[in-house]
Amino acid sequence: MRVTNNGSFPWRGTPLGEDLERERAQGGSGVPAGVREARDRVARQAVTAQAQAGCDLVTDGLARRDEAVAEVAARLSGVEAGPERGSGSGRFRVPIVRQEVGWKEPLLVEDYLFAAEGAAATVKVVLTGPFTIAQRAEDHAYGDPMGLGMALATALNQELRALQAAGCSFVQVDEPDLLAHPEAFPIFTRIWEVLGRGVGATLAIHLEGGSIAPISAGLGRLKRLGCLSVDCVSHPDNLAAAAAAPLHDGALLSLGIGAAGPGDPGDPQTAVDRLRSTPGLPSSERLLIGPAADLGGLGFPEAGKRLAWLASVRQRFDA
Repeated sequence: MRVTNNGSFPWRGTPLGEDLERERAQGGSGVPAGVREARDRVARQAVTAQAQAGCDLVTDGLARRDEAVAEVAARLSGVEAGPERGSGSGRFRVPIVRQEVGWKEPLLVEDYLFAAEGAAATVKVVLTGPFTIAQRAEDHAYGDPMGLGMALATALNQELRALQAAGCSFVQVDEPDLLAHPEAFPIFTRIWEVLGRGVGATLAIHLEGGSIAPISAGLGRLKRLGCLSVDCVSHPDNLAAAAAAPLHDGALLSLGIGAAGPGDPGDPQTAVDRLRSTPGLPSSERLLIGPAADLGGLGFPEAGKRLAWLASVRQRFDA
């Protein structure tokens, strides 16, 4: 069993975080050099803190991204970032698609290479998936969610290939909107197939905030799915549904069993007992555990403690 972080890692309230806030306050067009350098230091802090907490599969903390949807998508040709919607961790800028979507340059490769250099744990990349981007976009080019989703998948496939060429072995694709639109699963399967073509790195789909029951059987049969990652806190029944999903031989199962909000996560042994009593789970070598959602709402010390709690669950489970 391995411990993974499934999103950002908090940085506000730390000395490096204060440096980043100060650089941001200077303003200026684009991303000033001081902000880039401060973000790099925060990323290094996040990678180190996660590894020290016992996390085996870490992110770069996502401090280089102010939000997870349009900020990356707008770097594709034909897409720009529009007005903000949502609030808190659910805040995002609307991607506005003006013309045909295309990949013109690496989006996250440089971030990955910086985070991975000298890291004491494996670094994974987190990317919002094409289905969710298409659902949230303002489309002035395709007039068809399927067409837009396929175009985004084609472009992001090139990004996955670039990450793979840079040495990235694990990419987490966040598709929360799939759970809000289970009726669109047949469309999603075609989008996913295009996204994963030629990608040998482990490709994970991460689902949180809803029930996977309506699509669990289909999820297990997705081609090119290397890991199914599921929130088992907001919807506890997802644990049994994920265990029953017919994953192909060798596919990993990542279970979000750690609450991402403040408060006591509970006795690690209780979590171990829950896992052991769930029929159908794959062997420990194919299991990951992590937070159910993003840790960004916690303070820096609390987030480290939450990952350490998960490491305690892993130690007891494998004992």
